[in-house]
Amino acid sequence: MVRVLVLALVVGLALPAGAEGLSDEDLLRKNEGGYVTALPLLAYSADFGVGGGVRGYYYWNGKRSDPRFAVTPYLARVFVNVFATTNGVQYHWLDLDAPRVFSSPYRVRAQLVLARNRFSNYFGFHEAGRAALRFPGASQRFERYSDYDAAQRRIVGGETYTRYDQYDQLRPTAITSIERALLGDRLRVLGGVRVSYLRIRDYTGRTVDATADDGAESSAPQAPTRLREDCDAGLLVGCSGGRDHTFRVGLVYDTRDFEPDPNRGVYADLSIDVGTIAVGSQFDYVRALLAVRGYWSPMPEIADLVLAGRAMVQAQTAGTPFFSMDVLPFVEDPRTGLGGHRTLRGFRQSRYVDHAMSAVSGEVRWTFARTTIRCQKLAFIVAPFVDLGRAADDLAGLAHVSRWRPSAGAAFRVSWNLATIGTLDYGFSEEGSGLYVNFGHMF
Repeated sequence: MVRVLVLALVVGLALPAGAEGLSDEDLLRKNEGGYVTALPLLAYSADFGVGGGVRGYYYWNGKRSDPRFAVTPYLARVFVNVFATTNGVQYHWLDLDAPRVFSSPYRVRAQLVLARNRFSNYFGFHEAGRAALRFPGASQRFERYSDYDAAQRRIVGGETYTRYDQYDQLRPTAITSIERALLGDRLRVLGGVRVSYLRIRDYTGRTVDATADDGAESSAPQAPTRLREDCDAGLLVGCSGGRDHTFRVGLVYDTRDFEPDPNRGVYADLSIDVGTIAVGSQFDYVRALLAVRGYWSPMPEIADLVLAGRAMVQAQTAGTPFFSMDVLPFVEDPRTGLGGHRTLRGFRQSRYVDHAMSAVSGEVRWTFARTTIRCQKLAFIVAPFVDLGRAADDLAGLAHVSRWRPSAGAAFRVSWNLATIGTLDYGFSEEGSGLYVNFGHMF
């Protein structure tokens, strides 16, 4: 019953609509012309280990006399991201975003990404794997991921299950899209192409880290992984990797006052990815995602408080390659889940994945202080949150409310010159907890 009430509350947060355009106060704070921001990236999570890197932004806002100044977050934004972690993750990213390019109703986005994850999670696409943490080397189920991980590292019969739920992937990707604004910029239609290649390496039979009977660090051959078991059983598409190119169409309804840090408005997006040989893909499939976000300031005269909510549902066909099934193709910024910083904080990355997925999240964002240091405008935000999510074989399976997985926590965020948001989130769930350092609001 508690989960039903929380679900209703979070969905309710996504409903209020608001006016468009910056408030007078925020418009005065917005920088004129161009400026650069750069921050070191320091992160830690149970999935990725300790990470470091740098992200640098260049923003061009234009002149205050430009009619686009008050209704766009910027006229052009370019950022470069270089990032690597101790657990073998590399994420290097070049991104361009140009709203209302050349004073036209069109918006252009482009991304180049090189991603490497030596230990990508794969927990299987079946109800038994979602219900409990289990592996062949132990007879019991595990409630906490830390206990599960420790048990997997033991040597059993000369083998270990340390990497039972993981595989090594390398994915270079190029994405480009163009959007057309309609109805006074409230409605946008878009089309685009994503070109990607996956190289996959399985850990079965390879020597990996392990724990000896006396507790000492050791090594041993990896027993058959979950991925190898499911591939050998013919349950998965894409076991050898390959070209995963898609054509995308989408529809966006947007009344937010300011994209990077909205106080009011609604953002709804529908995106459809089609993998087809027509764009050179080795896989034929369709994936559709519908998401709604809402933002509402209940008492702007008293406090800078924003109630924010997001609800999403996704379905994909049987031909979807397994390595792409955790992709959530939001129009603004594709994510992966369910599990991890952008969906279910406190669960492991991509803990719940299947042909149908749904998640809801709610945050209470309170900006409690502002200051200016050497012409740099800073604002400080705290945001308690709650997340819920569910994966199932089909859309009908999402209706089992008792099988939705909740998590909760709080975030501390810093707004830099309005458009750059740094965030520190801590989430906890029934399986463990997670600490996340990143950029941008979760949604």
